[in-house]
Amino acid sequence: MKNRILIGMLLLVTVMFSCQKPVEYPIEPKIAYEGFTYLINEDSTFTGEGIVSFSYTDGDGDLGLDDSDTLPPFGFHDAHYYNMVIDYMKCVNGEFVKTPLLSWNPQTQSYDTVTFNARFRRLLDSDKPKAISGRMEYKLTVQNPLSPDDTIKFEIRILDRALHESNTIQTEAIYTNPILRKQI
Repeated sequence: MKNRILIGMLLLVTVMFSCQKPVEYPIEPKIAYEGFTYLINEDSTFTGEGIVSFSYTDGDGDLGLDDSDTLPPFGFHDAHYYNMVIDYMKCVNGEFVKTPLLSWNPQTQSYDTVTFNARFRRLLDSDKPKAISGRMEYKLTVQNPLSPDDTIKFEIRILDRALHESNTIQTEAIYTNPILRKQI
């Protein structure tokens, strides 16, 4: 009798798992904002950096680039060199505006535009299409030495190898110097 119950339960579990449909997502990547964390040293000093977290889905799993992906459309001077596009937005008169961030280049004696864009590695080892989901974390510099006490946001989107672009997400308001903000 016990053997029949055990066999019946095993058959029931097998049927339940065999009837599940594989997960399906659109082939365009989709991202969802999860949060931002300031990086603070043990001595309570702000490092000038933070980590933005977001989740992702992609129906065919073609997210990420290899180090060898340097030919068009992924070449250094191509529009799709970066597969994570990050815009810096500064609060100006109560509204967030995309703002180029500048840094002084002593070699050229001029200002260069700083980019927050990034390349992330392939998430699957195989070229075989497979739906994937997960979470990414990315470290960003948030402190602007030319304007040390700003309120900013980052706007983020990703691209897959087929150049499908994800939706765009925004962080919440980020203070470029949270320690100074607490003292006010």
